[in-house]
Amino acid sequence: MKLNRLIFLVLAVGIILAIVLVYFYLLQRDFTKQHREFLISINQLDHSQRELTNIILENSLYTYNNQDEIAKVTRSIHQDFQNLENATILQSKAYMPVKRTLVHLKELIDENLQNIEEYLMINASIKNSLLFLTRYVDKAKHLKEQDKDLFIEAHQILEYFHNMKNMQNLDYLDNNFLLYSSSTDASTQNFIKNFNMHTSYMVKKYPHFIKITKSIINNEINDYIDDNRERFAKLSLTDFKALDTFALVLFTIFILVFCFIILLFIKYIQENKKLLKTKKSLEHSLIYDQLTNLYNRRAFEKDVFSLKMPHLLIINIDNFKHINDIYGNKVGNILLKELAELILLKLTNAEVKVYRLGGDEFGVLFEDIDPDEAFKIAKHLEYEIAHHNFIINDLELSILVSVASNNIEPILENTDLALKLLKKDITQRVIKYSDDLNLSKDIKHNLEILKFIKSAISEDTIVPYFQPIVDLQTSKIVKYESLVRLKLKDGAILSPLEFLDIAKRTPYYHEITRIMIEKTLQVANKYPQYRFSINISMMDILNDRLVDTLLENLQKNSASASKIDIEFLESENLQDISKVQNFIKEVKKYGCKILLDDFGSGYANFSHFSKLDIDIVKIDGSIIIGVDIDEKKLHMLTSIHKFTEGLGLENIAEFVETKELVDILKDVGVRYAQGYYFSKPLEHPLESDVVTL
Repeated sequence: MKLNRLIFLVLAVGIILAIVLVYFYLLQRDFTKQHREFLISINQLDHSQRELTNIILENSLYTYNNQDEIAKVTRSIHQDFQNLENATILQSKAYMPVKRTLVHLKELIDENLQNIEEYLMINASIKNSLLFLTRYVDKAKHLKEQDKDLFIEAHQILEYFHNMKNMQNLDYLDNNFLLYSSSTDASTQNFIKNFNMHTSYMVKKYPHFIKITKSIINNEINDYIDDNRERFAKLSLTDFKALDTFALVLFTIFILVFCFIILLFIKYIQENKKLLKTKKSLEHSLIYDQLTNLYNRRAFEKDVFSLKMPHLLIINIDNFKHINDIYGNKVGNILLKELAELILLKLTNAEVKVYRLGGDEFGVLFEDIDPDEAFKIAKHLEYEIAHHNFIINDLELSILVSVASNNIEPILENTDLALKLLKKDITQRVIKYSDDLNLSKDIKHNLEILKFIKSAISEDTIVPYFQPIVDLQTSKIVKYESLVRLKLKDGAILSPLEFLDIAKRTPYYHEITRIMIEKTLQVANKYPQYRFSINISMMDILNDRLVDTLLENLQKNSASASKIDIEFLESENLQDISKVQNFIKEVKKYGCKILLDDFGSGYANFSHFSKLDIDIVKIDGSIIIGVDIDEKKLHMLTSIHKFTEGLGLENIAEFVETKELVDILKDVGVRYAQGYYFSKPLEHPLESDVVTL
């Protein structure tokens, strides 16, 4: 009887402590949430402000820049400050010192944003004048013929302005930027008038431009944010210590009380729970997924064979790996559980079973359903999931899924094939499998190509073809690009478009690159009068074994190594810059030059010039094609040429196929050209280096 009373007493005390502990937990969670909310807001404000400063710096250096990005970040700063100002934790008296400092922070932000508005107007006017003068001088052909000295002086002044703009140095203003001429020619005087009007305007505005730019870049906002963050950290540390102390006391008392209960029941509970848990866990794990509590793949394989007319939907989360990488596996697992619940919720009226087939893939299995009805359900599920907001740990996540529907045997294999096809098409989210899709034929074709590749490597029928690159000033071939080809047994030639993408997904890709390196160097030894370029991808650079092979071949062929250009694809993702820099450093020891291909096809290329030691730039064919009829393309070509020429880089124009294009390139000043106008890729370089332009 006394033991029972003791048990009830200990239980009562434990329950009271549990209630207190729950209350404290809620209190601590609320404080932690408010603390995190403030830090997220101030960190986001800090990030946005730094991003705005970087954008302004870039904007001041480059001729073209998207002003919408500045407006976007400015709006973000306003929103971030509002979130910070409205942070719940700042309503507490203890944090009033932090809240009071936000008044001055707002003043600094408003002052900086006002400066930015003024900067944008001045910057735009200076850039417009500079662009006007650049085009104006280039088009003054009559001046070049009538008054060559005046034309040269105009070019020199324009060069001063470009240097002043790029260096942002007021020392350049010591020069006289006005043109004078005693010529009575009306067009010459009109040229001088317009030219001096713009130079006078820039001389007048540029000192203020430098001043306001420096005030924006060197503002005190981020330092003030750091001070506020430190002030907040010191105040919150006291609260955290108090909460930790109280938690420790409560937890200690709670543990002591329940130790009595545990000692009384531990043996009985352990034995019974162990047996029960083992039995239930074993039974459950055989047919249920541990994370989502859906049926597992084993249960699916059993069920699908028991149905006479099965119909399967496979639901796959797009880019689920990114969610795990960004938010962590814990958030990813919660998302999978919530998605499983959502699928079950949307299928309550259907006679189906839902499975987790593995990873981020779910299956919905119907019995004897009309295919059109199943496809309708698939589209409905995709729509509901895409428009559902998943709330996880105060994060709001939205996802997209791809859904494949199929009732043709083999069920799982065909549905999976349709899903893989769907993943390649960004315009669709739901697909219905049919034999008309020819997916089996595509796989057969890929296997056939892989067979050709393997055979070509073993039988040494991977060969380089050579397309000449012509010096437009001398009308002579000066170099060749080495292009991979695959010879079939019947003599047919496969272009890289037919096999290289497939090869990139296999170990054969690096073997193909190795063969091209060795054979190109062999040809370079036979034709010492030419340079040869070899295409190297980021995949190749990341393969240490292949890089070692390249360096060994360059060392063995030291005489021709200095005639080799290493050609990077600009469209390739050169993500490991340090790796690329080390690679360039090594190959340049042998006299190799570095060539950036496809320049102008993307937005990442400008960053390469500041980080990579590039010698030659290939202007992308998308700019060259149609440049004779498209003024915008001609302007892009001219700008790229001037930009790279200013950096001391050589230009090569791709896809040159007509005499008209050759004439335009010569007028612009592009030195080298490559394309079918001169020659298709050849099995061997030409003995003669003379071409007819």
